[in-house]
Amino acid sequence: MKLSLQNNQARYLYLEPYTFSVVAGDDVLIYNSLNRKILEYRRSPAIAEIIRKAEDAGEGFLSNIETGSNLNELNALINDLRENFSGDIVTFPPDKKPSVVRPKPLIKNYPPAKDFPSFSADDYLRNIYFFLNQDDNQICKEYRHAMKQFVCPVYDSEGYKEMKVETVIDNCSPYSGISGLALDLSGSDLTKYTAISELLPWLRNLSLPVTFHIPLPCSDQETIWRLLRVPRSRVSLYITLPGGIQAVKEIRSHTDFIKRSNRLGFNFLIRSMNEYQAITELSGPASREKIFILPYFDGENSGFFKENVFLTKDDILNLKPNQQQVYSRSLINEQLYGRLFIKTGGEAFANLNHDTIGNINDNSISDLVRNELYKGKSWHLTRMKVKPCSDCLYRLFCPPVGNYELFMNRFNFCDVL
Repeated sequence: MKLSLQNNQARYLYLEPYTFSVVAGDDVLIYNSLNRKILEYRRSPAIAEIIRKAEDAGEGFLSNIETGSNLNELNALINDLRENFSGDIVTFPPDKKPSVVRPKPLIKNYPPAKDFPSFSADDYLRNIYFFLNQDDNQICKEYRHAMKQFVCPVYDSEGYKEMKVETVIDNCSPYSGISGLALDLSGSDLTKYTAISELLPWLRNLSLPVTFHIPLPCSDQETIWRLLRVPRSRVSLYITLPGGIQAVKEIRSHTDFIKRSNRLGFNFLIRSMNEYQAITELSGPASREKIFILPYFDGENSGFFKENVFLTKDDILNLKPNQQQVYSRSLINEQLYGRLFIKTGGEAFANLNHDTIGNINDNSISDLVRNELYKGKSWHLTRMKVKPCSDCLYRLFCPPVGNYELFMNRFNFCDVL
């Protein structure tokens, strides 16, 4: 049925509540989050204008189709919407304008008002990272920016420094047993941490999953197996080339390896295809440990980095988030949300690429969480807050802003913009 404006009835276009749209200039993208259908219109000012109104709460989420509208374009739009169960038109007498009720998005752990009386940090936390030591004589100095590209225990320091073990114990003990919360312990080399023997008995009684992050090669491989004897523990190893390859072979030859390998994670930091080829020889069909490949940007390998990290337009469109993901990504950064990082000196960060949100020696965990929720910029950093993504037609589909982008201060890791 073709649209006609020749009688006295007023016609309104509406979009279904599970349908989302993006308008960029005269370009329009409409996405049905139930059947994952995508409609795209280029250089269509009439469609752009009517969709803007249909997404406007002040218009009641209805767009009046007025005399003089481009009926050919609108008929094509309405047919597409009907075919994909994404929207339709309704007719009413001219003196009556209905209103469409849109569901209010419920975002898990979205913060309440600042004066909300029952604020609790454990409602928002997912991971607490403590960096227990740091060293200026690191084994892998050439990877000194790794900590800002992904969670990796490598960073510069002026001399060797350690965090007091009481700092970890006093701040984490109140959160023992909290569902959904995990403890992560990192540092330049945890096997050198002088208080490790004091820390381990406390960790055995702590009812939280704990992950130890350690670069290879490390000072004392036997400590790795001691750490894995802690209940609910994992060890995440970070391997750089060339020295890390021999260290991996030594780990696999240990008598405890077969028994505990399922709680080991191997993170290979690679800067080139030659390094990738070198590590493929280390993964065999009988391996039980988890293996991750982490491309590392060293300032000189932009071609390799772009080929292995950047997304194509097809990659982005194939992600197709569900309704809840679209709502969530419009308000919070699902990748960064809920993480706290505490450096050796006590400086606290919601993300290591952003400014500090306090110091654990002066603030409680709850204070730090509140600082980030209401003053910080990491947990709520969405695509709508960065350029050029905020003007991109495909921003609904992209994964959240990540550390690579923050470190490089570039947000279009794609071939779209």
